[in-house]
Amino acid sequence: MEDSADPWTDELGAFEVEVDDSAAVARAERIAAARQAGKGYQAKFDEPGWFNDPAEASRSKGAARPALYALHQAYFEARFEAVVDRGLELLGPGIKEENEVLDLVMRAALRCGKETDDAVLDLARRWREFPNLPSHSLISARVLAASSSLRPAPTSLDVPTPLTDADAPIPAREVLAAALAALRMHPSLPLPRAFLRSLLAAPHPTLAAAIKPSRAERPPAAPAPAPAAAPAPAPFDEPALEAELQRVDVGDAERDILRRVLGLGEGGAGAAEDDDDDEVERAAAGRDVRSL
Repeated sequence: MEDSADPWTDELGAFEVEVDDSAAVARAERIAAARQAGKGYQAKFDEPGWFNDPAEASRSKGAARPALYALHQAYFEARFEAVVDRGLELLGPGIKEENEVLDLVMRAALRCGKETDDAVLDLARRWREFPNLPSHSLISARVLAASSSLRPAPTSLDVPTPLTDADAPIPAREVLAAALAALRMHPSLPLPRAFLRSLLAAPHPTLAAAIKPSRAERPPAAPAPAPAAAPAPAPFDEPALEAELQRVDVGDAERDILRRVLGLGEGGAGAAEDDDDDEVERAAAGRDVRSL
């Protein structure tokens, strides 16, 4: 018995179905062309020191950017006097990277012995224009301290140390104000704390001793046999510290910062240096669900 023909096959066979694959072919051609072009691709490469070429520097988006790059290069090459001279020339109206240039110039001046120049001192006395930059306040205080009665003992007889505050070009009050401004937002910053401690060592040794080193300043403990039990250090006398604090020649706002650094009224003297330790412990423990 012969199989009967399928009427559906007979009907569909009467039509010729044409498949349009032009889009797929075009896509394959584009991919092949891109692969071929990629074989000869070479990434843009900037030659070191390109910013010293006037022709290349003219293509920069900002006119001051190439000069700033050159300033950084001179600093990394330890050409500090050139950084001071070029930086002072670069500063002017319309420069967007003013704070960066100020920082470079003052750091270079400290390295090459130009921190007492009048032009550099004028830059350092602008620290109040940048209240939210602790590093700027710190470097300004270091520059100002070099021309104040708080200057550390000189290493050369050619650089005399002012004996009194009246003899110094920069009053000690201004140096302390700049140093404390670096600790306004975070009283536990190790570098500003160490510098403030050095400033207070001669005029206020009691306060300097109460500013304990933070964790970042403490040297790593060397493995050694357990020593004999030593008596615990006597706690600082808060009333005595408060009385000494009132003798520091600073304003009320700066005195409040110094009080926070000393930890007075916040768990005892020296409590502020453990603020960074507390932050680490809180981060390790996780967020308190009650704060959500």
